[in-house]
Amino acid sequence: MSSSHVLEVIKDFERALENEENYDVIIKAGEEPKELRAHSFVLRTRCPYFKRALSENWEEKDDNGNFIFKKPNISVEVFKLILKYLYTGIADLSQHSKEMILQCLFASDELGLDKLIDQIQDDLINNEESTYKDPVSTLKVIYQHEPFERLKDYCLEIISEEPMILFSSKNFSSLEKEIIIMVLQRDDLNMEEIDIWDSIIRWLFVHNLKFDDDNFKLSSEDIANFKNTTKEFIPLIRFYDISREDFYLKVYPYKDLLPKDLIHDVLRYHMVPDSTPMLNFKPSRGRKHKSILIDNNVFMRFAKWIDKTNEDYTKKTMPYRFELLLRGTRDGFGSAKFHQLCDDKGATISFSRVSNNQNQIIGGYNPLNWYQTEAYASSNDSFIFNITNISDLNSAKVGRCNNSNNAIYYHSNYGPTFGSGHDLRAQGNTTWSTSNGSTYSSVSLPNNSFTIDEYEVYRIVKKRSLQNT
Repeated sequence: MSSSHVLEVIKDFERALENEENYDVIIKAGEEPKELRAHSFVLRTRCPYFKRALSENWEEKDDNGNFIFKKPNISVEVFKLILKYLYTGIADLSQHSKEMILQCLFASDELGLDKLIDQIQDDLINNEESTYKDPVSTLKVIYQHEPFERLKDYCLEIISEEPMILFSSKNFSSLEKEIIIMVLQRDDLNMEEIDIWDSIIRWLFVHNLKFDDDNFKLSSEDIANFKNTTKEFIPLIRFYDISREDFYLKVYPYKDLLPKDLIHDVLRYHMVPDSTPMLNFKPSRGRKHKSILIDNNVFMRFAKWIDKTNEDYTKKTMPYRFELLLRGTRDGFGSAKFHQLCDDKGATISFSRVSNNQNQIIGGYNPLNWYQTEAYASSNDSFIFNITNISDLNSAKVGRCNNSNNAIYYHSNYGPTFGSGHDLRAQGNTTWSTSNGSTYSSVSLPNNSFTIDEYEVYRIVKKRSLQNT
């Protein structure tokens, strides 16, 4: 059948709905009911709910034998949209408010319209004005509904990238506990752990302590409620990632709310050199970039180099999250710490700042895992780079791999190392070196060895919303 014939059929069904001829179903929609008329054969064919409901045993019919449906929880405007979809397969939501679209989403769920649920989720995800700029209000409405999982994940991803949207909101203290838990469960939550702790304490005070005029009362019941609620949050907070100063000043005062073995082990972790956590708590979050070396424009440039494209990414179209694994001044410059934090994490990009030149950033991209096997790994996609002036990205040079067999070098005594020779090598401390290796095209790196005063390694993760498209 040609497209013109299909359009003709759609128009005929649309006219049948509008003319209300030969109807046998009356739908009373809204709290102040308004009647809509429809045809049972269409509803049965197109909607699982009506296929079950429209039977000869349906109890409520009028004197003319018409089926009567009362739907006070679905507005007449929403039901009109759904009926048009059932008759024509078209649901144009572009001119409707976000509230109206969400009402249509819930109605579609009630009526079992899975394809319409998918379309509405797509529309909301692609609507930058409604969902991208205000994911919290959407999440508050949908978080309990399993069929909206894709939209929920999208909202959580936005909040994870920009957590102040939620944590700095004037409505944060009134949020449901379940929403906060969902956010804290995210491994990519881009927020310092001490700021998370401060926010949770603020939320706990609002929800569990009582105030009487100007007097602050702390009853035994208050303390019990406080402790019980705190227990649900404790496993989701990465206490080992809180600095020893912040832990002592901001966490330790609440030691009575925390398990004693946790307090003792965090103190041991901070006081004993090279110690590791003994308790089975969640590992460090893979944070989006909070670089102290480069800004978002440089990460955009990295994304273009990774994808080998000339396309300029925007904040919304950025295809990757850059999750901080290591920072030299925070975690140490040694090779052991590099391998502890960065091995077996997938694709990474490493960059460092040359001492005595605060504008020069050099580094490399490894699309594979890091290991300690003292061997080369093959890749056609790795690269090294040299940004001689971080304020002017026109100075950035990228060196592509010329010999894929020797692209990446693994060694237990080295940090990120690229090429045979090696073109670029982190020697396991603040000394890095270069050679005249020919694995990568030249980007005019410093000759021989040089020192750095900072370096960072980021894991690169394809964003979920783009993986599903």
